[in-house]
Amino acid sequence: MATNIKDFASTPLEAKNYILDDRINQKIFDQLIVQEKLAHLKDVGHLNDGVQPVVIFVVGQTGAGKTRLAGDLFGALKARQPAHFIPDVFKTYHPEYTTIIKTAPHLASSATNTDARKWLDQATKWAINRKVDVLIESACRHPDDFGSLISAFHDEGYRTLVALMAVPECLSLLGTMVRYYKRLPEAQSANIPLRLTPRKVHYETYAKFLQDGILAAADFIDNSTTATNVIVVRRNNLVAYQNYPLASIDLERTRPLPAAEHGSFLADYQYVEEQTSKGGLTEATLADVEASLAGLMSMGGRLSASFPALKPLDVEEWDVNKANLETQDKIETVLPQNSILEESARVEP
Repeated sequence: MATNIKDFASTPLEAKNYILDDRINQKIFDQLIVQEKLAHLKDVGHLNDGVQPVVIFVVGQTGAGKTRLAGDLFGALKARQPAHFIPDVFKTYHPEYTTIIKTAPHLASSATNTDARKWLDQATKWAINRKVDVLIESACRHPDDFGSLISAFHDEGYRTLVALMAVPECLSLLGTMVRYYKRLPEAQSANIPLRLTPRKVHYETYAKFLQDGILAAADFIDNSTTATNVIVVRRNNLVAYQNYPLASIDLERTRPLPAAEHGSFLADYQYVEEQTSKGGLTEATLADVEASLAGLMSMGGRLSASFPALKPLDVEEWDVNKANLETQDKIETVLPQNSILEESARVEP
């Protein structure tokens, strides 16, 4: 049989080719992750002090502003010495991660994701077994994981607090570009090399369908008793709603940008525009941002009374250290009686 030149071609690499053997995965967790991320917390849990442990989930699409909100919440929890889990950070423990970034960057996320999810699950169990307080940032690319995690904490007696970020697509999409060009920590957490979030990843986490991303997380909360307290927050730590998360997110995403948000949006847009003139983006583009903003700001003017006032989040009072918002100045939770589809057609004056 004649030899064909194609016989010498290398086999295309796929994400599944990088999944580690379970034994190696466990060894990396035990010898690296525990030592670097968890060992210093082994004696700070609430096994014998009578204090109820707390877990806080900060959930939002990439570029939504999770890092800023998580930083404020971590500060409020600092005295309790919480663990801080960022799923993407676990990807850097994959032995091939650096090589993949250099040779096949389009596979960086999918090739390491399976093992990173296993490590997050193991880290969660490690913390729960010691009743350590935990702060978790999640883009909810795998909604089933969110349900499993919050259920695990709830079943073990944790107070489970959830901050869902209701951020319009134009803001988070622009946010992924700003953090890239400004080399902000959230663009390169821990040992993650600086890179622009792929447009596909942002789309998956933004989620326009009930079974996807943050909407699936909100739907799970709506239909379970796993969350002790839930708030819906905009990018600048303004609380829009407490409770009824799914309807709240769906509605809040249609709120035209308030003056302050619009001002910061324009400043960020101008900055990114200047940067892109030096070298074009290959993923998310300013054209995508413009189209999303135009759709948001050109909606009809009906139902203007349906949006409640936004209120600054007081992280010290939001049930973080056993205070409960519902016992203080309760945030307005009245939802519109009109459908979300009708609501999406209105513009705030």
